[in-house]
Amino acid sequence: MSSRFPTRRLPVAAVAFCAALTLAHPAQAQTRATPVAFDIPAQPLGPALLALGQQANLEVSFVPAAVAGKSAPALRGTLSPLDALDQLLRGSGLALRGDGPGRYIIFVDKTNQFSALRLEAVKVYGEHNDERVYSQEEIATKPTGNQDLTSLVATHPAVRTNTPANGSTNRGSMNVEDISFHGSSPYQNLFQIDGMDATNRVDPASKNLNLQIANIPSNTQSYFVDTNLLGEVRVMDSFVPVEYGRFTGGVVDARLRRPSGENHLQLDYRWNTSKMTQQKIAEGDETGWGQGKPGFSPEWKKRFYTAIGDIAINDKTGAVLSMSRRESSIRRWNMGVNGDQPTQGEDNYNDRIDNFLGKFTVRATADTISDLTLKYSDRRETLSSDTFRDTQWDNTHAARGVGWNLDHAFQGGRASLQAGWDNALSNRSSDATSLVTHKFPSIPQYVTGGYGKEQKEQDTWTLKSRVDLAPIRTGPFTHTPYVGVDLQRVGVNFERFSDSYSYIATHAADGSERQSSKVHNLRGTVATKYNTASFYVSDRVELGRVAFTGALRYDRETFLGNANLSPRTRLDWDAFGNGNTVISGGWARYYGSDVLNIALEERINTLRRQVLDRNGNPVADGSKPYYVSYEGLRTPYDDEWALSVRQRMGSVEGTAAYVHRNGRDQVSKAGNSVQGYRYLNDGQSTTDTLSLTLRTLEPWHLMETRWTARADWSYQKRKVNADLVEGYEGSARDPDEYILYDGERMRAIDIPPTSFHQPRKASLSLTGIWPRAGLTWDNSLQWRSSRMTSVYVGYGPRPESLQSYRSARLASYWTWDTRLIWEPTFARNVAFTLDVLNVLNKTPAITATNPNLTTNRNTYQVGREIWVQASYRF
Repeated sequence: MSSRFPTRRLPVAAVAFCAALTLAHPAQAQTRATPVAFDIPAQPLGPALLALGQQANLEVSFVPAAVAGKSAPALRGTLSPLDALDQLLRGSGLALRGDGPGRYIIFVDKTNQFSALRLEAVKVYGEHNDERVYSQEEIATKPTGNQDLTSLVATHPAVRTNTPANGSTNRGSMNVEDISFHGSSPYQNLFQIDGMDATNRVDPASKNLNLQIANIPSNTQSYFVDTNLLGEVRVMDSFVPVEYGRFTGGVVDARLRRPSGENHLQLDYRWNTSKMTQQKIAEGDETGWGQGKPGFSPEWKKRFYTAIGDIAINDKTGAVLSMSRRESSIRRWNMGVNGDQPTQGEDNYNDRIDNFLGKFTVRATADTISDLTLKYSDRRETLSSDTFRDTQWDNTHAARGVGWNLDHAFQGGRASLQAGWDNALSNRSSDATSLVTHKFPSIPQYVTGGYGKEQKEQDTWTLKSRVDLAPIRTGPFTHTPYVGVDLQRVGVNFERFSDSYSYIATHAADGSERQSSKVHNLRGTVATKYNTASFYVSDRVELGRVAFTGALRYDRETFLGNANLSPRTRLDWDAFGNGNTVISGGWARYYGSDVLNIALEERINTLRRQVLDRNGNPVADGSKPYYVSYEGLRTPYDDEWALSVRQRMGSVEGTAAYVHRNGRDQVSKAGNSVQGYRYLNDGQSTTDTLSLTLRTLEPWHLMETRWTARADWSYQKRKVNADLVEGYEGSARDPDEYILYDGERMRAIDIPPTSFHQPRKASLSLTGIWPRAGLTWDNSLQWRSSRMTSVYVGYGPRPESLQSYRSARLASYWTWDTRLIWEPTFARNVAFTLDVLNVLNKTPAITATNPNLTTNRNTYQVGREIWVQASYRF
């Protein structure tokens, strides 16, 4: 018979944790018609529910306070998981409600839909081995620096960060680093906030911090979110469900906190300085670092301020409003003037990130919930240089958005509707609108001025809908289908807010001035718009201990005029029928997104006029031809083959996974400014990733303490014919192109990659809680293997004159990060936190120096770093 979602009335006590229950794909769970052999002794209700979730492979959520003091009878025999849950809850005063296939909510108090929510919900083992969930509790205990998404997920087995991200040279910066999943482009990940796209696709590879015309630094993350404000973060790197599209790497889905139904206030103050951080700088970088040039930060003071308000408006409505300011004051050199002579000085310049996040939740009925979300992020970095007189400029990366969703459960399933608007922008601004290089007969030349304000902006309107049907029985098969649609309208533009000029001013001894090489940059805007329409369907078919998921996604976009089909398949085998041993395999295709700057590049260069040539003579026709072609460009994609084995033994779970990725049609750039540029699909990559994970499913008890642990190890082998950092702005080598490597002729694609390359890495996290003393202690050990890298050294001998590279070996190393939280028993509203990153002060070289250079230019791992935090909770 067909199973239906229960129609019992659901108190909104579940509101605070419903977001955690929205799985990326249907849980591996049996329906009422699929019996399971249970063996659960009589015990407290909470542990009994944990045991049932483990044995039945269900996701069950409940509030610890709701089950406290309640007991469950022994449960032995073969019966359906839903019947087993009913038996455990019988007489407890608690109710059960389905929340999607294989997902259930346990709740209490039908009169107040926000009651009994003093603690976060507990999730019972429904997490797939290919989905990593960072809960609010884990985020709160994890030692960290700048509290950004990249720092949070950097230890994920599939993730690689670029090596300089951990370097000493620019530790005072608030910038957010890029990440790569399975060797894919760092500019082809999907970032979401509460299910809405939060990915910047205008020009994410632009990283140049210097003051140059039309140069605007950017990032692939639209919002620089403070992770301390989040409820959870879900990361998917393989077996990614069909509802996620427009990526080739991985998915990072951040969820905002939900209201708890009570009134709470949390205030945090956190700080760090360069005096609390050990830095090791190479000889060749000492000057630039010491002067605080763009990309360096020698001295800084960081101050983080956080406020989170949890507000119960009434018994059906609640809100969480959170805000933070993370700022760093960095000392940099600048140039002033003393009489006619330039003079060097120094000052403090700010780098800050402001966040405001709000979620308003309304439970209209027991089966209908609606959220309104507000998002705001603004990062502004002020820079200066000792070669620019009385000049500073701001680089800004900001985003704002609003989202709304409606989720309704009905007897045959559930339906959701989402709508939202997001605006992401990056700009570079300075007060002056003329950049002048001054040349004198008797003093050194210097530069003054700037280019005014230039900005790139992305506007995204989104409408999404999805329908999940309750499991449907057809003979021996059980189907769990869902369908959905995802529509976007995207507008992108470049705007120069005022005319600007650049020229050389040559000053004579008599005080006269001659201008040359003068360029007029016209005020103006160039823009384009396009639409995307995506439709997807998925069906999970269960037969006994075997389940097959077949899904298909169709994407159509008007920017390049491409239409793509993305099949996603997955086969799961529950080897013994108890959920303890599950073997999964599958194949999938992931199509990426368009990089929108390629549509703007040519038109941006039409806003340029050459006024004077290098000799100071007027130019009759100052418009310079500039050609960019992307006709016939295809959408990049990754093909994935994945295999995983998950084994549970008691309170421990282990997972072994293998992922093979073939990246194809990756975008590259060829040509020059004279003949024009052409964007091509010449990039390709092949990546193999092997990972092992071991984690505790419930705390270990040692005397009065509770301990949880997680260990990850991964190996990654990658071949790529383009540099991941340059991305779509870089060239791609021919697969059969040869180079010289340590004097030996070999294919270029076979040499070690130079970016986002870490063959092996491992991490171990151990967290202990001592409630009586009010102490929480988290320790994170990280190991990075030795690795080979390649350094370009010029050209080889004629007649081939092949590009020549030298190998360099970088040593393996360990780091140990720790966080200690003390909540005094005599003042429970107060907490003090101490973070010590890289406790052992390991500072190995993490990049290699070109052997042709006379000075060492290595980048070194940042040393011991101390953070202190004080918190108040009401």
